[in-house]
Amino acid sequence: MSFEKILCFGSLNPDLIYFVDEIPKKGDDIRSSDSLIRAGGTAINCAEKIVLWNKSVHVRGNCIGKDPLGEYLVNHLKSKNINHDDLIIDKGITPTCSIFVDKTGERTIVSSGYQKSSWNNFDNIDSYDSLMLDRYSIEFVKEDLIEIQKNKNLFVSQAGYEHKIDYKLDFLTVSKDEITVNEANDLVDSKTVWYILLTSSNLPARLISLEGAIEIVPPDFKTINGTEIMLIKLIIAVNEIDKATSPFANLVITFVVTPPGAAAIIITPSAISGAVPKNFININATKIT
Repeated sequence: MSFEKILCFGSLNPDLIYFVDEIPKKGDDIRSSDSLIRAGGTAINCAEKIVLWNKSVHVRGNCIGKDPLGEYLVNHLKSKNINHDDLIIDKGITPTCSIFVDKTGERTIVSSGYQKSSWNNFDNIDSYDSLMLDRYSIEFVKEDLIEIQKNKNLFVSQAGYEHKIDYKLDFLTVSKDEITVNEANDLVDSKTVWYILLTSSNLPARLISLEGAIEIVPPDFKTINGTEIMLIKLIIAVNEIDKATSPFANLVITFVVTPPGAAAIIITPSAISGAVPKNFININATKIT
C-alpha cells in the first residue's frame, strides 16, 4: 500500500532568522550580520519535503492571522502546492519563531503566540492514510489522539518529544537531547511506538525497534549562510511498513538538503517508486547490536 494523502499537523509560523557572532548576554544590544524570513513550523517544514514526492499533502495546526505574516504563509503554501484549505485564519496575530544563529551554528529559539491560538481538529481524518504530528501540538489535541487510534489504516508519526506518550505511534523522530535511550527503549518494548529515530546534530542517528537498532551516518554536512544544517524531524512512510517483517531487510534511507539550511531524513522499508528529487544524497545505514 502506498500512502497518497498525508496530513502534516502542527506548528505553522514564519521563522525570523538572525545571524549573530554570539548570543547576546543579559542587557546586551547587538546587531545581526544577516537575517532572513522563511515559512516554518514543523507542519510546513515536513509538507515541503513530502510534496517533492508528488504526494497529496495537507497542513493543519494553529490558527494564523489576517496580518502580513499570515498572508506570507498562505502565499508560500500556494506556491508549493500544499493544500491548506482547512487552516483557521482569524483576526489574531500570526505566531512567530525567532531563531538566533551564532557563528558556530548554535541556535537559540524563541517561539511566541501559540498559547493564544485556536487549533484545528481531526475532522475527516479517515480520508487520510498518513498523519504527521509535532510535539508542540500534542497538548492541544491529545484527547483527540485517543479517538483517531480507532483508524487502524492510519500511519501515525510524531516529531519531537515533550509530553508523555500514552497513545500509539508507528514512528517517533526525536532528538537525543529530548529523550533518554532508556525512555526510548521503554516506549518500544511496551509497543507504544513501533519505531524510534534518535537524532543528533553531531552524532550518528539511531533507528530502534523490537528488531534491534541501526546507526545512520550522514555525509559531512556543514554550513549554508554560516550555520550548520540541522535535521528537520521528518519521517514519511511512502510504502506501508510490514510490522511482521524485519525493518532492516530492505531499508532505504535518504538525506535531503534544501536551502536555506534545511535538511530532512526520509526512511522507507523498500525501494522508493517514482522520481527522486535531484537534491537527494544517499547516506549509509549500519545495523548495530
